[in-house]
Amino acid sequence: MDDDPVSSEGHGLAGGAIGAAMAAAGVAAYEHDFAEDRLRWSPNAGEVLDLPAYEVPLSGRALHRLIGPQAATLRLAAAPPPALSADRVGPDYRIVYDLMPRGGKPQGVRIEESGSWFGPDGRPALGARGTVRVLPRGVETAPPVRLYGPDRRLDRDELLQSLDDRLKLLETNGGSAVFLIIAVLDIGRINANFGYEAGDRVIDVAGERILRRMRQGDVFGSFSGHKFGAVLNDCDEHALIIATERFREAVRGEAIDCDGASVRADIAIGAVMLPQHALTGAMAANRAEEALGDARRDVDRHLALYEPSAARDALRRRNIEIAEAIQRGLAEDRFVLAYQPIARAGDRAVISYEALSRLALPSGEIVSGGPYVEAAEKLGLIRRLDMRALTLVMADLQASPALRLSVNVSPETLADPAWLSMLVAGARRDGDALKRLTIEITETAALSRIDDLRHLVSTMRDIGCRIAIDDFGSGHTSLRMLRDIKPDWLKIDGAFIRDIGHDADAVVFVRALTTLAGHFGIRTVAEFVQDEASAALLAELGISAFQGRLIGEPRLRAGPGATVLDGLHDDGWLRGPLAVAPA
Repeated sequence: MDDDPVSSEGHGLAGGAIGAAMAAAGVAAYEHDFAEDRLRWSPNAGEVLDLPAYEVPLSGRALHRLIGPQAATLRLAAAPPPALSADRVGPDYRIVYDLMPRGGKPQGVRIEESGSWFGPDGRPALGARGTVRVLPRGVETAPPVRLYGPDRRLDRDELLQSLDDRLKLLETNGGSAVFLIIAVLDIGRINANFGYEAGDRVIDVAGERILRRMRQGDVFGSFSGHKFGAVLNDCDEHALIIATERFREAVRGEAIDCDGASVRADIAIGAVMLPQHALTGAMAANRAEEALGDARRDVDRHLALYEPSAARDALRRRNIEIAEAIQRGLAEDRFVLAYQPIARAGDRAVISYEALSRLALPSGEIVSGGPYVEAAEKLGLIRRLDMRALTLVMADLQASPALRLSVNVSPETLADPAWLSMLVAGARRDGDALKRLTIEITETAALSRIDDLRHLVSTMRDIGCRIAIDDFGSGHTSLRMLRDIKPDWLKIDGAFIRDIGHDADAVVFVRALTTLAGHFGIRTVAEFVQDEASAALLAELGISAFQGRLIGEPRLRAGPGATVLDGLHDDGWLRGPLAVAPA
């Protein structure tokens, strides 16, 4: 090996005063020629690596043999991307690994390696240049800085671990960074209009485009479903704005080809400054998610930066407690159902029940699921709650052949193909059961995604389900929605029903809604019917069915799947097979 190897581009590995300074600092330099797999070292490499001169590795393969079986994994970050980016700054990778023990020693030398790739922009790297140094055991140092190409994106666990690593480094060495959660927008619409494969392709292509615009050394990975996460190192607010504009332009700038269809995509970005506003990866993720909610509402920039708030921090702590309760409840099958009857306006015969979530606490207390449902929607857990409710509902419909039920479904769940697949699978097992199920969708959700719902409603009707629009009148009532979705039922928002006997405007509004619904052949349910006087007035106005205190409060259902209620008893619970009158 040459005493003073120099690359073809004149990169001296240990020249003059620089070489002496490196040797004094216990640092050795290297250059790796990828084509020939040749490693060239500064003269002090053997001393730094604690190896005799003849064992200093002269190739990448030889270095891997010194590291051992995990070498490929440990040095993954040193593998270059398919093409070099022109805007790379700083080292491309920084990794830590142990050489295998030698000479009877219990542990090998711990090495920190830092390097950069070289070669023409936009082309594969020709090689890498960098340094190695020995780390004393127990010394905190930089975690691996890893570049993952489109074919090797971090998963959620890896992303959060990398985020924790970065926060530890910032705590030790100072500096700043930003954590981003990047959501691809309108995936539900894309799934409905072009199919789920198109939605998956849009997510993948958006991720690839964002990654190509990131600096080397930053971290990028999948966060969940249609969301990505990224750690931008050495980034302030000004640099954040520039970076996110670059990411959005990359995604929006060119349509994505989805099997012949051109699909336009956009993203929203929630950001949190590190370490100022988050000390752990979990905290950073929660706060970036919170900012993402604000970013979705910013129709111009689709960007929001987390800002601290004492009231919001208290709410966040409460949300964490609720999230933990939800996760425990789901894991232990503690979410059960209560049924509230829906009766015909004419003879008050019960024609269906609405299934409502309840949580059975370990103490045996049964609490309303309402606050948990609201929190689950904010915390991204609503799909799991909806899946649990659907599981219980389908089991009860199969066990009670004369029962009809309705169940609410959130907009997030409607966009999840797993929920629809579960519904279709239930129809295959027992097609008759699904014919006695009504899916309730809020008016606000329906109005915001009419185009998406056409496909979903068509599929749900094909397997026998009926459709109800819940809280009708709470949004901007749309004739197009009634015409395009053609629901079987409209459930008029309780705000217009509760005091209808004393509210002339509510009377006019309800009369108009029942007339409108009748024009389209849609039946109506009045929610929150409190007394006989209100019921009589609503019947005169043309309401088809009632739901509320007058007809009956929700009663816990001790039915199939509610095993957590075994051994508990209450005279008011609904037990055994249930039946309802013809609708």
